[in-house]
Amino acid sequence: MSLIQEYLVQLTVTTLFGALLWLASYPWRKTRRSVSGRRAGAYREGVLLAFFMFLSGLFALTLTPPNFWMDILILRRRPTLPAPFQGGVNLIPLRESWRLYCYYLKIGFGEAILLNFLGNIVMFLPIGLFSALLSDKPRYWKSTLYTFGTSLFIEVFQLFVSRGTDVDDLLLNTVGGIMGYWTFLLLRRYFPQFAQKCQTL
Repeated sequence: MSLIQEYLVQLTVTTLFGALLWLASYPWRKTRRSVSGRRAGAYREGVLLAFFMFLSGLFALTLTPPNFWMDILILRRRPTLPAPFQGGVNLIPLRESWRLYCYYLKIGFGEAILLNFLGNIVMFLPIGLFSALLSDKPRYWKSTLYTFGTSLFIEVFQLFVSRGTDVDDLLLNTVGGIMGYWTFLLLRRYFPQFAQKCQTL
């Protein structure tokens, strides 16, 4: 099984927790909308379900120790729980990314290049997209701020689960959020009815 396939297996399983959370929180959301005199259609709830599932998968894979879900779901063994503050910290932009790129290129590890660079962008694209799509007043700066804040929280939290904390990840993640907002603009332009149905009424 390739690295990308292993990642997709882990992501698919962990997103189920988001679906359960969406279902459990539905009565609360319905009551809250009733108090404010608003309602949400099937399109909005469907997009919200997708957002819940995405965030569940994202947090499950980034806020746990390295290979945590790999051990459970693929290798079927008890995961190791390392002591905190064992991962590296890089606060110099582009230095670590360039080093990794040269290393992966040297050993011919193309999948790792995709996962580390393109993956860090694509993984956060949905935050920019969903945050704009679910907002009654979508703004470029809001989607960027949501993405940056989520990425910053993850990078800081990873200190406690012995994962690498890298400023390059923060930058790439934020670029992904910006691209997500651009995707929203395309959806709103070519599918305006869909974008409108995702808002509360």
